[in-house]
Amino acid sequence: MDPICAIGLASAVVTLIDVGTKVAKRVKELSETGDIPDVFRDIKTRLPLILSVVARTQNETHDLSLEAQEAIAEVVRQCAEQAAQLHEILKKVVVVQGDSRLKKTVKAGVSLVEEKRVQRIATGLRDNVQLLTFLSVAPVEKKESKLVSISVRKNSMPLPSYASATGLFVVPFARDEHFIGRANSLQSITQSFESQNRVAIAGMGGVGKSQIAIEYCYRYKEAKPDAHVFWVYGGSIARFYQAYKRIAQQLDLPGWDDPEGSILELVSSWLSSTQDVYLLVIDNADNIEHWWPGKYKSGASLDDPSKDLSKYLPSERENSHLLITTRDNRVASRLARTGKPIPVQPMSEVEASSLFLSKLGYERSSIDEVEVHALLEELDHLPLALSQAAAFIQENGISIAEYTAAVQGKEAGEFLREELDDARRDEDSVNSVYRTLKLSYDQIKKQKPRAAELLCLLAMLDRQSVPKTLLKHVLEVTTSLGVLQAFNLVTSRAGQQSFQMHRLVQSFVRISLERDHTASAWQEKALVCVSGDYPTEIGVGQWPECDALAPHVHIVTGYEYKTREARLNLAHLLCWAADFDIERGFYEQALQRAKLSLQIFRELVSEDDERLAAATWLYGRLRYYHAQRAYDTDEAAGLLEKALSTAKYPSLTYEETAFELAHLYYDQGNKERCLAMGKASFLCWNDIEGPNAARTLDNMHDYALELALLGHEDEGIAMWQEIMERCPASDASDNTKTVFTYRSMAGIAEFQDDAGMAEILYANLVGISETLYYPEHIHVLDYRLSHAEQIMRQGKLEEATKLSKAILKSSSGHSEWRICAGCLQTVAECYRVKASHIDELDYRLRTLEVHEKNLGRDHRDTVDVMHDLANCYLNVEKYPEAEALYQDIISWRSTEIGSTHVDTLRATECLGVCHLYEGRNEEAEAAFTDAAEKDTSPAARLFHNLCVALCDQGKWELLEIWSRKLYDLDDGYQPRALWSRMQALEQMGRIAEASEVRMSFLALDPPDAEARQAWLVPEKPPTRVDRRFGRMIHPRTWSA
Repeated sequence: MDPICAIGLASAVVTLIDVGTKVAKRVKELSETGDIPDVFRDIKTRLPLILSVVARTQNETHDLSLEAQEAIAEVVRQCAEQAAQLHEILKKVVVVQGDSRLKKTVKAGVSLVEEKRVQRIATGLRDNVQLLTFLSVAPVEKKESKLVSISVRKNSMPLPSYASATGLFVVPFARDEHFIGRANSLQSITQSFESQNRVAIAGMGGVGKSQIAIEYCYRYKEAKPDAHVFWVYGGSIARFYQAYKRIAQQLDLPGWDDPEGSILELVSSWLSSTQDVYLLVIDNADNIEHWWPGKYKSGASLDDPSKDLSKYLPSERENSHLLITTRDNRVASRLARTGKPIPVQPMSEVEASSLFLSKLGYERSSIDEVEVHALLEELDHLPLALSQAAAFIQENGISIAEYTAAVQGKEAGEFLREELDDARRDEDSVNSVYRTLKLSYDQIKKQKPRAAELLCLLAMLDRQSVPKTLLKHVLEVTTSLGVLQAFNLVTSRAGQQSFQMHRLVQSFVRISLERDHTASAWQEKALVCVSGDYPTEIGVGQWPECDALAPHVHIVTGYEYKTREARLNLAHLLCWAADFDIERGFYEQALQRAKLSLQIFRELVSEDDERLAAATWLYGRLRYYHAQRAYDTDEAAGLLEKALSTAKYPSLTYEETAFELAHLYYDQGNKERCLAMGKASFLCWNDIEGPNAARTLDNMHDYALELALLGHEDEGIAMWQEIMERCPASDASDNTKTVFTYRSMAGIAEFQDDAGMAEILYANLVGISETLYYPEHIHVLDYRLSHAEQIMRQGKLEEATKLSKAILKSSSGHSEWRICAGCLQTVAECYRVKASHIDELDYRLRTLEVHEKNLGRDHRDTVDVMHDLANCYLNVEKYPEAEALYQDIISWRSTEIGSTHVDTLRATECLGVCHLYEGRNEEAEAAFTDAAEKDTSPAARLFHNLCVALCDQGKWELLEIWSRKLYDLDDGYQPRALWSRMQALEQMGRIAEASEVRMSFLALDPPDAEARQAWLVPEKPPTRVDRRFGRMIHPRTWSA
């Protein structure tokens, strides 16, 4: 280089770098004060790249002519002047520490006024740098042959194997020496070029399309050293023109510098006619209006406004290869013509992890794999997002977990908007996830506003599996979905019947709507969409629809609504969703939804509103299901009685409330109210839908069951027979009629103690229900358990145990815990009957654990389970454990159901037996005496046990009295009663009386002395075996 030119160029470069560094510092200071205009953000992003290009230019001009060197020095000086102007403007607008509020306001105003001027300066600076970039791409002037230019290559890097080849290599990006993955995409491109000349790769913004294309360029050049490789930026008409002009200049095409000629036609003609082998990459061909302006609104061509860019692509020929990258599938399909676009998806877990760690520079052994996985999932394995995250973590010195938490939090927008300095991305490509997605969104909003609106609606739903039926009221939904799919912002599933949205796309849209203060409006539209599509009455036929809507219900019910209309919509949706939760056994979630629904209705409607009655019934029903104490059950009863008094008659609310009250009063032992409510329930349906309606017959079954369980077996059996007579004329489906018939027959068989017939009927019910539902459905499990119980009642204990354990395994993850509890109780009972008390103990303990977890220790059912466990402790001679439980049971029952209740007295007798086995005869006597005095219908067993306690203590007078009472109470106990009395009289010296008693004793043909030893042992009260039949909390059978 000429010494004078060298000095001038060096001076200009130094000046530019000095001023440019100051500008960069000012822009950084400005950005730290808050949000800044896009033009300032662009400068902040590109300035480091500009300075790098200028510094490199100084070292790459030694082979140029003197005239060219002088021109370059002039361009650099212009860049320095433009940077100086920017520096002066920025000094006026940067807020510094100590500025008053007024001064900050003035500077903010100046930044707005100067924005257009900054834009003009930045545009001029960019144009000048593009010339210098061109120089760095092709620094060697062509002489006699076409030479290869290797872009952005450091002096220390070895020359590539094709450096001496004759083909041009005009790619403005260095090769990524640490390129990771994408083997399938690269292979697909290679294979596609074997059968076609045009290949398009399409994917959402930031997915890595350009990086794949860059890597393919280098591989193509390695495979074909003498081929040309051209890179054209297709994101704007101006850049497309500039790239074609660069190609024309590099090829030295005749007329390339003719201002009157058409560069686009010149290059297109050469590409279409040359025999040279080449690869042409059109990168970021995203705007469909640039390619077909006549069809997609207006788009000006720099050369000829009447033509579109698609006409300037080369025609297909044998040696040509055209690779297109775009985020719009429509552009990809039409430009690729015969070939299908190659979809570029986010990276795999392995690829994404490797990319992220390589950008961080971390060794895999030094990081927490769980934290990395969480971040990868949050960023959807999107390469741009991962590179951006790695850069932010390095720059700000935060941990991976902290970055993940930030992206999930309220400041996610700021993190996703952070620009990434990447020399391997085009200067006109945005370098943040947020702005990448905004570019797609803005294009969609311009081309098809309805599609942009649909994207906003979808963002307020669950991002996965949005059923198309949910969008049936959306205008232009089919074409709008097509546009969103074309831009890869949503993808279709199940044959275009459902759609899902990328996590980051949803995050971007939500952040954008929050910034525009329109998020609440779109949340209300999403609520209307879901509530309008949700079934108001739920049967088995509606389950698939409710399942599909469940994730969207979860999302929209989590928003806060302010308008009365929206809050009423929310209350209705909460009610319907809670009803479906009950069907699935999700009682905790149903309870919370019902509670919130009731709160809203109480606030917004009058007390006599039927909607308030329905919400009160629903919440009362769930309070009953979740009752853990007697107080909870009383609260539930109050709510249900309130709903009953408010509901109109006849109505669904009235009927369902009466139905729940019947169950509740049964559990409380209130027989009169139970039967009254059970009858009211089925009579209400009778008045609403008629005597043969499915729901009437279903409620009749419940009433029949209540009658039978409460001692009116004959009336219950008569009602089951009536159900079977009505079934043929019912409006129920054939399957439901069959269920009603078998269920009624099973009830009759069970209460007539025909366990064999009941077993057969329940087996048939299992088969029918498996066809109606699914194997783990509560109806199926309930019938299977009833089937196992009937087998147990027949004494087939091994078979019953095996079946119950199989049901237990199937229901292990079921939300209806009572199925699990029933299985455990059945197995425990089988072991008790077999006298395998050690095995029984394990299942009794597990049963108690399940009840305490779901009902609490103070619930009546839990106390009954405690009694069974205490009896088991007694059988395995763990007397202290048994005694402690009996005392707790007696205390609870005395308070809750009364000291004279049969269950309380039974526990008291058991405690006495426990004392006898411990040798604590006096305490045993007290327990037996207490039970005997309170029991209006005492069992002879109780008097016998008292006699044993008195005999052991030598209390002969009392023994003589109680043995006489035992004799009068039960003929079966007369021999032992006479024997006890005879012993007492002999011990008291009343020999004559004892002799008379002996004569009576011998007249009864008593057992021998050895057998009589059993009379000295207390008798344990029999275990109460309750009928579990039908007492499960489950959905209506008529839903079949």
